Amino acid sequence: MKHFKNSTSAIKIRPFNPDDIDFVISRQIKLYEIEYGFTTEVWKAYVINGVNQLLNQFDVNKDCMYILEYGGQPSGCIAITHVSAETAQLRFFFVEATLRGLGAGHKLIDMAINFCKDRHYKHVFLWTFNDLDVAKHLYTKMGFQIKEIRENNEWGAPIIEECWNLEL
Repeated sequence: MKHFKNSTSAIKIRPFNPDDIDFVISRQIKLYEIEYGFTTEVWKAYVINGVNQLLNQFDVNKDCMYILEYGGQPSGCIAITHVSAETAQLRFFFVEATLRGLGAGHKLIDMAINFCKDRHYKHVFLWTFNDLDVAKHLYTKMGFQIKEIRENNEWGAPIIEECWNLEL
C-alpha cells in the first residue's frame, strides 16, 4: 500500500462496518509479523478471538471501533471494549507505517478516550509491549501509566508485555 505523506487531508476516521473486520484481523496480524516477528498460531488466535469477542459482545452504548482511512483505503484501527460499567479496554490500535508521524495515531487515541469519557468510564487499560516506543509515547502523553509487566514467549519473538492504565 503506497501513501504520500504530504496530504493529511486524505486521512479520515470513521466508525467500523462489518466489511472492515477482515481488514482489522488480517492487517494487524501481518503488520506485527513484518515489524515484530509475531508468527505463531497463538498470536493469530489472540487477534482473531479478540476481534470476534468484541463483535459478539458489541454494544453501541459501551463499545466502539474506528477505522482510519487514507485516500479511501483502510489504514489503521482502534477499538474500545467494555469490561464492566466503569472499566474499558483499548484494543486493536495500529496505523500503517507510511502514515505514522502525521498525527493519525493521536487522532485515533483521542477519539477512543473521548468515547470513554462520554460513556462515563472511570478506568481504561490496554496491553502493549516494550518495543512499541511510538505508541507508548502516545499513551504517556494521554496520561496512561504502566501497572503490570510480564514476559511473553508465545507469539514468535520473546517480548515484555505491559499493561497500561488511565484513570478518567
